[in-house]
Amino acid sequence: MRTALVYSEKYLEHNPGLGHPERPERLKAIVNGLKRFNLWQTPEIGVIEPRPAKPEDIKLVHDPEYVSLVEKMSAMERPIDGDTPTKKNTFELALLAAGGAIDAGTIVMSGRVKNAFALVRPPGHHAGRSRGGGFCYFNNVAIMIERLKRDFKLKRFFVLDFDAHHGNGTQEIFYDDPSVLYMSLHQHPLTLYPGTGFPDEIGEGKGRGLKVNVPMPPGSGDAEYWGAMREIFIPLCEKFKPEFFAVSAGFDAHFDDPLTGLHLSTQAYGWLSSTVIDQAEKWCKGRVVFLLEGGYDLEALASGAVYVVRAMQGEKFATPEVRNHLKVIDEVKMALSEKWSL
Repeated sequence: MRTALVYSEKYLEHNPGLGHPERPERLKAIVNGLKRFNLWQTPEIGVIEPRPAKPEDIKLVHDPEYVSLVEKMSAMERPIDGDTPTKKNTFELALLAAGGAIDAGTIVMSGRVKNAFALVRPPGHHAGRSRGGGFCYFNNVAIMIERLKRDFKLKRFFVLDFDAHHGNGTQEIFYDDPSVLYMSLHQHPLTLYPGTGFPDEIGEGKGRGLKVNVPMPPGSGDAEYWGAMREIFIPLCEKFKPEFFAVSAGFDAHFDDPLTGLHLSTQAYGWLSSTVIDQAEKWCKGRVVFLLEGGYDLEALASGAVYVVRAMQGEKFATPEVRNHLKVIDEVKMALSEKWSL
């Protein structure tokens, strides 16, 4: 078996309410899409039922007071913020999402599979140490990383976040952490929630130069994204030499997504993923975990996930031609110049 899909029917029970974009139908669409393309329960693809994280796992990342707050707010069905409501089962399902991330990382590190896709809900990359928001309660990717540090003594993680929204929670959690290189490709923060992710946000202390933000102008598509991957992502991999890759895989940079203004094609999720997988093969025996974040057009979401799993199975995809050099790439290189020569 090459690939694990970490999934539970219980994730469909997370229902923020009528009309909410982060709805159960998102995950149903992904599963149906993967089944339609015979990418579900094959000799090379296994589906793994996750176990819930324990509160002590969550507290590796989040303040204990915040963990207690989410549990209390869930019991009272009171919202974390205007976009992030809770139900009676929210705390339980957020533990299961974090547990799915931990299980994905653990099964990859155990050598049972080369890569894994944590098809979890609720998502996590907007959740910081002491706050949630943006549909997120606990930071799944950060919790996975902290468990892998503890269990496998890893020292260099590369997190690529290609959700259209900046992963402000992940950045905040690891802002001074030299073991995590966090790179985000997202719509420009002046035009989209959460309003963070400018090129000069590069980390602090020992983590300075290890937080990399590439804000994309609205309308940016395949050529612009490939320019950033070619000029920033690949050179950083060469210099950082990661021991593990994690991808916050949001599909809302697609041109059909109703919440954003970016123009990625469906095929872009294939070459974005295969580029990460190629680097993982080069530096860390192919160890990479994709974790589901956003994406709100059901067809684009399902098709994008299909491309990710095809890439995880070893399929290669042609990258686009870059005709115009993005000014923001030069801004990012300048911001990072005290640490990296890119």
